[in-house]
Order: sequence, then structure tokens, then C-alpha cells
Amino acid sequence: MGFSTSGSMAVLFVGVLVAISTAYPVMSTANERVNGAVEDRGDRSMSERNSNIELANTTYNASNDTLVVWVTNSGSRTLSVNDTDVLVNGAYRQGYDATVDGASRTVWVPGETLRIELSASTRPDRVKVITEFGIAVTETEV
Repeated sequence: MGFSTSGSMAVLFVGVLVAISTAYPVMSTANERVNGAVEDRGDRSMSERNSNIELANTTYNASNDTLVVWVTNSGSRTLSVNDTDVLVNGAYRQGYDATVDGASRTVWVPGETLRIELSASTRPDRVKVITEFGIAVTETEV
């Protein structure tokens, strides 16, 4: 006994409906993720365009092995102090003291100056400060 043509078509139709009902949520979720990633990329690009920093001053005190770097937020975007990185002679430095206009804060708004103080056993040749958006400034005359 075989299936009739109309019975085969009904089974095939039900199979197609099951496949579509399974695939649609997966495709919809994937589309939402792609759209979210495109929006995030646009937001990050806008943040990069609105971010800028300028090196105000860099000093090295040999008597107490202290390097102090002043960097001004000259963009129109608030920056995170915790997400600001420092490289001294190409080496990533952690654990430095940072203040914004004399106060210990986690944000660094436009027009304010971040003061970074860290220990350095010798006068560095190069100091680089990098924001969370990849905007950087480098000093080679310390």
C-alpha cells in the first residue's frame, strides 16, 4: 500500500510548515543580533569622533622616581578614568594614581585634566595615554 498523491503532498506540506516554524525564530534572532551589532558599531564610531585628548604636561622627578602626566579631555565626550591606559617606554602600566582636576573620580568630562602619577626608576623616553575609544596621545620629550 502506498500513499496517494494528495496524502504525500499533505505530509510534505506539513513538513515544510514545521521546518519554517523552526527556522523562522532562528533567522529572526540572528537578524536582531546583526542589527544590534550595526547599531553598536555606529555608537562606537560616534564616540570615537567625539573623543579627543591633548597632552598638557609631562614631568619626571628623579629624586623620588615619579612620573606625572597631565592630559586634558579636549573632546565633547565624557571619558572613563578606569578605562584610560598608560604605556611607558612601550610597557603597559597599572596601579597608577589618577585624579581629575584634583579629585579622585571615575569620569573625566570635557575640559577637565586628568593627572596620572606613577613610579619610574629612570626618565622614560616615551609616554602614551590611550582612552577607552582608542584615542591616544604620545610624549617623546619627557
